[in-house]
Amino acid sequence: MVPMKKLLRGLLMLAALWLVSCTGSESQKGNVVAVSAGEPFGKVLSAAQAKMLTPLALWGENSATGHIYFELTKPYDKDLTITFKVNEQALTAYNNVYGTSYTVYPADKISLEANGQITIPAGKKRSDVIDVSIQSGANTEAIYALPLTAEVSDGTQTISNNAAYIYLVTPLTPAPAINEGRTIKNLCYVEVNRESMLNTGEYIMKETKEPFFDIASVFAANIRLNEEGQPYVSCNEQTRFVLDNIDQIVRPLQAKGMKVHLSILGDHTAAGMRSLTREAAVTFAQELKYYMDIYGFDGIDFDDEYSTYVTDQKVEPYIPAPTVAPSIEECTKERYAELVYECRKLMPDKTLGIYWYTGSDYPAGEVEGKTVNDLIDYSIYGLYGKWRSIDTDTVATAKQCPYAVEVTTAKGDVKINSTFVKRIKDDKWGYFAVYDLNDERHYEKEFTEISRILYGQDVEWTGKSFGRTDFTPKAE
Repeated sequence: MVPMKKLLRGLLMLAALWLVSCTGSESQKGNVVAVSAGEPFGKVLSAAQAKMLTPLALWGENSATGHIYFELTKPYDKDLTITFKVNEQALTAYNNVYGTSYTVYPADKISLEANGQITIPAGKKRSDVIDVSIQSGANTEAIYALPLTAEVSDGTQTISNNAAYIYLVTPLTPAPAINEGRTIKNLCYVEVNRESMLNTGEYIMKETKEPFFDIASVFAANIRLNEEGQPYVSCNEQTRFVLDNIDQIVRPLQAKGMKVHLSILGDHTAAGMRSLTREAAVTFAQELKYYMDIYGFDGIDFDDEYSTYVTDQKVEPYIPAPTVAPSIEECTKERYAELVYECRKLMPDKTLGIYWYTGSDYPAGEVEGKTVNDLIDYSIYGLYGKWRSIDTDTVATAKQCPYAVEVTTAKGDVKINSTFVKRIKDDKWGYFAVYDLNDERHYEKEFTEISRILYGQDVEWTGKSFGRTDFTPKAE
């Protein structure tokens, strides 16, 4: 129970600082709020629609990056200079009201891009995004916070009654290296609309006790076009649940040494991997980087399905926009390669993979002297149960999975072609993949069959299973 005097003091401070907990500009659609005495002039928000108190992970000596912007309650008729600041008073106010005890992350380890200053041109409502860089070095036993406020100046007056935003900062012990010596990596796609990512971590190698899966991919976020026609990452309620609970769902897997990727899928609009203009590819690559940085994903898995250049045109016609190709015929594998190139350029440390199954849905050609093989880390053939590969002159054998299995319970027994699994091993293909792991049953028998061929070891199930929204295992 918060003492009344302390609560009143905190509420007064909050009234001055206008702390908010909305998830981003999407939650502010509707009538524009008029600016008047006592109302906020604008608010600090995080990119990637990150909710208040989204945790930024600091693994060992690695750094972390947040991305923030400022949004006005309505456009202003003059250019405005926005100055972002780390404001300990905002955190004190939050702690007083909510009974928390977060500590401000050490100031000497925080830096704001362009000294925290950016301009909103007259008539515009939102600033560009600036980077917030956080260096490691704090106590790994503590959970810190990074409170960010903004002052707005039109050259004659400075306004401070703006809503603040707070990131959490969690220093973490470096994740262990797992499955060292493996030449075939093992990836699992999880349909987060109905299943939990946590189940991927409950299958372990019997001898080493290390995870069976090297990579787990959140399936899926989507690419769409916003009201201005720009490509952005769209997340449904179930994918948003994973992002909003990243510390409970993704971090436990990474702490075991697994890598966690975010799948990007078309979504019945003209936006897709093969349709973006080069400028739009740059924009979308930056958007993806926000998600990688803020949520701490290890990589991106592109899946070029369901965009309207591949749908039934009588049902879902392709409707061009300035940021996409003017016709279906101009939606090409070369455009796909340009998007991957822009992602690789911005995120050289992230893993980039592709899922394909038709033959026209993977990148091709060269971009700035870089081949597809230079740009991607892996490709997964997704017509489950079948064998097919990309020409090895385009993508090296060591970067391909030509055979993958679907383990959906609703489709009956899991069918594993042991001859194909052995071909992956014998012919030195680099990846194997599983789709649709769920908690309706366990797969110790099937995964052992695969693992004995690929790795010479049995697989154990820990006995733990998680429902989609569970953070603790189901009771036996």
